[in-house]
Amino acid sequence: MTSSGLYIHVPFCVSRCDYCAFATWSDRFDFLDSYVDLVIEEISNRRHLAGDEGFSTIFLGGGTPSLLSFFQLERILEPVLALGVGEVTLEANPDSLAANPKTYLDVGINRISLGVQSLRDSELELLGRKHDAKEAKEAIERLVISGLNFSTDFIFGTRGSRPVEMLHDIGVLIGQGGEPAHLSVYGLVVEPGTPLAERPWLFPDDDQAAGTYLEVSQVCVDLGFECYEISNFARNGQISRHNWNYWMQGSYLGVGPSAHSYMAGKRSWNIRDSYRWGSAMAAGREPTAGSEVLVGSEKVFEGLSLALRTSLGVPVEAMETAAIPEDLYQITFDNRFVLSAKGRLVESAIALLLQPEAVSESELAIHQAKDPFSLASK
Repeated sequence: MTSSGLYIHVPFCVSRCDYCAFATWSDRFDFLDSYVDLVIEEISNRRHLAGDEGFSTIFLGGGTPSLLSFFQLERILEPVLALGVGEVTLEANPDSLAANPKTYLDVGINRISLGVQSLRDSELELLGRKHDAKEAKEAIERLVISGLNFSTDFIFGTRGSRPVEMLHDIGVLIGQGGEPAHLSVYGLVVEPGTPLAERPWLFPDDDQAAGTYLEVSQVCVDLGFECYEISNFARNGQISRHNWNYWMQGSYLGVGPSAHSYMAGKRSWNIRDSYRWGSAMAAGREPTAGSEVLVGSEKVFEGLSLALRTSLGVPVEAMETAAIPEDLYQITFDNRFVLSAKGRLVESAIALLLQPEAVSESELAIHQAKDPFSLASK
């Protein structure tokens, strides 16, 4: 893929979840109006980097982008939607999702990523989520009725949770009118400095989490989902085009505090603190905190590592297969090395066996351009 994506970071939350280490704040709503003005300005200043064709995908992440009003969303999106954008995703929480999600279409948003995390009140409380299971189910019902394309996020690995409960939650979700067509299932990660990090008795049990992942993966396959990336499952080709662009080393522009960009082979990242990012913007300074350029084998290794996470896999010549147990991978008819569900559990270790010197930059680019929508039938 050669498309450019636009990521807009919205750094506001009503409260911070106990596992969250993202650049988001619950005490800076005094900055909200200024943030909207400044993020519009940053997009205006940098949109030329995407070329004349503009952006093919937009993703509003956070934070909680669904806390923005429809007027604020329209102000941000209207200038960049003029050239036409295929996929526009808004991250939302059940308690801040619009009463009628179909109205998001009025401001150009055609996909919702709903942060459910669990359909069990006990787990939601342990995770520090502010919505309950009832609110989550009602939000899902509203999305189903709206006909809007949507994805749901789940988290597994909470200490004391049982795999059967996770499977039940997914079964309940899929029972809602045959939707959604996309699931994201993430393992709980303990980040330093978070409230969760101070409660070791809640840390995930690695063996149990691995077993849960394998069972969930099989249930998703049985329900007609394809695992097209370690944590992401889709039916009928309804992958997140925006995220696929990341995994294929496509170009993307990130605006807002802490947002990352990758344009013309250069990676850069913005100032993390929202007030400091705002001060830099208001003073007419570049809000970037740093940058780097990957070339040669470094770029190829990163590209292969990202592709290894996906159902595209890597060219078989790029992997030292003799050192890997056969139940961790498969070789496709067109000589792609693709991880099995069990192999995805140890992806980071297998990535160390990649041989970037076996693939040129041009060969990698050809591999990355393969059509992801046809992979399920290959």
